[in-house]
Formats: sequence, C-alpha cells, structure tokens
Amino acid sequence: MVDLSGKTRRELVERIKEISGQNPNLCMQCGTCSAGCTGREFMEFLPRQVMRMIQLGNAKALNCKSIWVCSTCLICTARCPRGIDIARLMEALRVINLRQGREVLIAEKIPVELLTQVPQMALTSGFRKLSA
Repeated sequence: MVDLSGKTRRELVERIKEISGQNPNLCMQCGTCSAGCTGREFMEFLPRQVMRMIQLGNAKALNCKSIWVCSTCLICTARCPRGIDIARLMEALRVINLRQGREVLIAEKIPVELLTQVPQMALTSGFRKLSA
C-alpha cells in the first residue's frame, strides 16, 4: 500500500478535481451510486467506496479494478442527489493512470482469434478507454 503524505494526498485530490471538473467532497456517502451501478458485481470497490478513497486522497483509488470496470453508463451520475458526475471522476482516475503509462489494453497481447470475433467498434472503444 502506498503511504501518502498529507500534501501528496491533497495534490491527488486536486488533480482529480482538475481533470474531472467535479468536487468529490460533495459526496455524502449515501450509496445511491453503488445501488444503481450495472458493473458492481465485477468491482472490487463499489463506486461509493471509490468516492471515499478519492475524498481521502487514497492512492488505492488509482490502482483498483473498479475504475476500469466502470462502463460510464451514467446511472450513478443521473441518480446522485448531490449532482456529482461520478462517471467523470472514474474517468479522471483512468486518465491519471494512462498519463503515467499504465495501459490496461495492449494491442500486442490480444489473441489473434479474438480479433476475428470481436466487432471492430468494440475494439476501438476498448482502445479509447483502456490505452494511452
């Protein structure tokens, strides 16, 4: 686990705010985002938990599988009583990872047989979301 100083934690929160244009500190931890999330059964941390990690400046938010599972379907955003665009915050976490060179989808590692079975639009979408 990464131990961040208070300054580094604040910098992480500010960077996420800058990229997303959202204030994660508005989240009151009601759990509405998690209740409506279509990918929650595949996430290690529910959206509410990711939001709390962001609020605390916890670097675990950058390294969790949940930010990549998020399909940005916007259900969480539409239902948030505080009007927070949670999908945009998840995107900000992905962007930080991609800017640091942490790619999730690497073209050379895709099995050739999969390339003939997956629709080209799905591959394009995957590369846009999961690679730098």
